[in-house]
Amino acid sequence: GTFKVPALGLIFMETYRFHHAFIISGTFQHLCVIHLHKHLLLDKRQYEGTRYITEDLIRRLTKCENLVLVRTLDLSTSMASDKQFRYIENLDKCERLQVLNLSNNRIERIEKLEKLCQLRELLLSSNKIRKIEGLEHMTNLQVVNLAFNNIEHLPVWMAKKLRSLHTINLQSNKIFSLHEITKLKPLKNLTCLTLAENPISSLPHYHLFLIFHLRSLEILDGQPISPQEREQAHQRFHMEEVERLEQELELRTEEIAQLQRERTTALEELERQETLNQNLRQQHQEQQQSREELRRELDTKSDLLKQKTVELTRACQKHYELEQELAFHKIDAKFEPLPFYPDPEVGLENLSSESPYIGKSRQKRNITFPLETDSMGAQDQQKASSADLTETDGPGEHDMSRHAQLRGTLCSHIIIKALNC
Repeated sequence: GTFKVPALGLIFMETYRFHHAFIISGTFQHLCVIHLHKHLLLDKRQYEGTRYITEDLIRRLTKCENLVLVRTLDLSTSMASDKQFRYIENLDKCERLQVLNLSNNRIERIEKLEKLCQLRELLLSSNKIRKIEGLEHMTNLQVVNLAFNNIEHLPVWMAKKLRSLHTINLQSNKIFSLHEITKLKPLKNLTCLTLAENPISSLPHYHLFLIFHLRSLEILDGQPISPQEREQAHQRFHMEEVERLEQELELRTEEIAQLQRERTTALEELERQETLNQNLRQQHQEQQQSREELRRELDTKSDLLKQKTVELTRACQKHYELEQELAFHKIDAKFEPLPFYPDPEVGLENLSSESPYIGKSRQKRNITFPLETDSMGAQDQQKASSADLTETDGPGEHDMSRHAQLRGTLCSHIIIKALNC
């Protein structure tokens, strides 16, 4: 709005929120004080676009071509700009950066700051951050400004890994519990803490609670801590702290007793498992010995089986030979009474003394061969036998050929029949 109050000497506005800037005009000859304590001027402008952090932009802002030499980088957005940064990026080459200002943007996540190990001041006020993350490696960080964001919880690692912190600004966030602030107890160098305009700031004894638990604090919400406030905090929370410590000690005692009982149970279970393992090892050894014995027995039986197989093969071969000899013996017996007509094409001197078809048999044919040592009686008996079989003085060539064919056929049938039998 527009105010025209020339005689106004004091403007006092505390804990109000304006959506637009006001304009004071006129002649204020007596105005000497404008008090805007704990006041937040809300910016309701609509931003038309997004800016991006690039190496060229960093070089233009810092007027330094070598990004490694950059010590301070201001990327905060002014009120006159219609574009804001949404992402933290392209800062890897700024390894020696010590001060980084990204205030008044639309950043939602703290990320991609792994290379900034020498950073000492990080300013991220007036963004849209919901979670404190990505700062675990910044052991040299001393100042963190996360005012005017949407943070609800403080991580446990914050006090364990950021030991160099001495100034933390968490004004106007969404912290509801005082126990979130007690996570900062390990920070022995913390001297300045701002938590105004959080839900916890309206809790009773808020100041005294923080003063009592954060003993190293010197400034709380922009106000120095007096010795009187420390004494009040001690009187207010001393007994409660003693009671809390006694309760915690009792809980710890119960936990120790429970752990001892669990330890006893675990030792018993361990002994039982050890006994079971010994039994299993013994069984395993016995099984190995049994397996070795079975293997030796199997090898012995395999050798015996091979020996028996060889003997059986020999016996089968012998049996086959005997059957064959028996078959030829039967054949010889069949042909015993028959006369013998030699083949005219085969000379008598080429004939063996054995039958040509008996194979293994050693039975002689009833054949008389014309030898010089033969007696005349044998010749006469052969002639008589030949005369009995033929009506003429001697067989013709046709009859001898036919008789040889019949003899071959009869021999084949007799062999087949003998083998079948």
